[in-house]
Amino acid sequence: MKQLNSDLTKTTSALDELKQVVGNGRTVRVDIDRLSAYTVDVLDQRLSQAVEAPIKRVESTLEGFEHRVASLGTERLSEVHRAVEESLSELNEARRNIEAVERRVTFVGISRLALAVLPLFASLLLVGGLVWGLGSMVGIGPLFGWAWGSFMAASLWWQKALIAAATLGGAALFIWVVLRVSRWVYEELR
Repeated sequence: MKQLNSDLTKTTSALDELKQVVGNGRTVRVDIDRLSAYTVDVLDQRLSQAVEAPIKRVESTLEGFEHRVASLGTERLSEVHRAVEESLSELNEARRNIEAVERRVTFVGISRLALAVLPLFASLLLVGGLVWGLGSMVGIGPLFGWAWGSFMAASLWWQKALIAAATLGGAALFIWVVLRVSRWVYEELR
């Protein structure tokens, strides 16, 4: 009986508390501040649990990217360093070659170069004189003028073709003769 009486007392007191909270049964009053705090606390706990694994994955992925970028940067830096060193060694070699040439180029060297080129200049003067003299002696300018006048005066196509072929053949023969004479002069002065 005592136990039943204590249970009944607990139930009655709980009912009285419920009646005070609920009131007359028609209106329910909600404490917005307490409800907001409770809801925020529950949401915070659940979101932190739900977001924790993806955040860890993102962090590990970013760390991997950082390591890759650092290793790539180190590799690129070493490649650039090697390329710069190779370029510097090539520049130093070129500088040494230039200094060696500067030491060798003296007045005697320049005079030897001038003596070596003298036969070439002489052969050019000789060939030029031959071509100029032969051209004015044979009358190359007036000859081509006469060929052009004949070409314009011809009325039939085969006459024009014959004049053109003869003129071009003569010019080719003259060039061939000049080349042969210049080769002969080169061989003689060599």
